[in-house]
Amino acid sequence: MKKWAGALLIEKSGKAILQKRDNNTEITNPGKITLFGGEVEFGETEEGCFKREIKEEVDLAVSDFSYLGLYQKRSATHGEDCDCYVYLVENIDLKKIKVSEGQGYVLISAKDNYLTEKYSLITQSVLSDYFRNL
Repeated sequence: MKKWAGALLIEKSGKAILQKRDNNTEITNPGKITLFGGEVEFGETEEGCFKREIKEEVDLAVSDFSYLGLYQKRSATHGEDCDCYVYLVENIDLKKIKVSEGQGYVLISAKDNYLTEKYSLITQSVLSDYFRNL
């Protein structure tokens, strides 16, 4: 089964930093708002993938983080089978990130409506869990 690893990035004020995906129909979730991350490569650990992807996508070397959980995509609801390993990185200074993939980033707070089709289903689940536990 395919594996994916990524992060819920939280800036200093408590808002989530999410990726606005390109509109390329050949990628997963084109045009949607998602977590930063990517597919785990052969021989790579989930944690190693998450660190590599965050460095590649937002130019951030991650050392202080926690494991948020495993989220599962299934064909019937998500269009593919994939285990998604999600990590949490908090207190990020927006001035220190440089988004190099997608259309940039968006900031989302617990008060925003993220339960819409603009967000990937996994992103909706991760945000719901995170904001519910604050």
